[in-house]
Amino acid sequence: MSDFPLLKIENLKTYFFSKGRRAFTRSVDGVGLEIRRGDTLGVVGESGSGKSVTALSVMGLVGAAPGVIAGRIGLETDTLRKNLLQDLDDYVELASADGRIVEVRKDVVGWQKHLERRMRDVRGKVVAMISRTPSRR
Repeated sequence: MSDFPLLKIENLKTYFFSKGRRAFTRSVDGVGLEIRRGDTLGVVGESGSGKSVTALSVMGLVGAAPGVIAGRIGLETDTLRKNLLQDLDDYVELASADGRIVEVRKDVVGWQKHLERRMRDVRGKVVAMISRTPSRR
């Protein structure tokens, strides 16, 4: 049995642009984790801590509104090896001032098509997300 990580996330960042504030909201900022064969991972945290956005980023389900997803999401199985975020930055232009990102120009259609091609043989077949809604008492 191989000891490589099935899923290795490095420095994952998912930011959304707020037109009102003219700034980015850092929803996920620098997440890193590894999951190996046989591991089980539970992600817990306060409301708004980025759990769902992290999972949605891995699944390739964040992408439409002006936003930035960066880092590396490496997926490796016996038959598949890929960086799920590879080449997505080709579809985004960032403008910065005073060291801060102030504008994003994004080819949303190109971004989405590229992401769907990368995720076609992954989503629902190799990677899935199970969300739990808190029970109401």
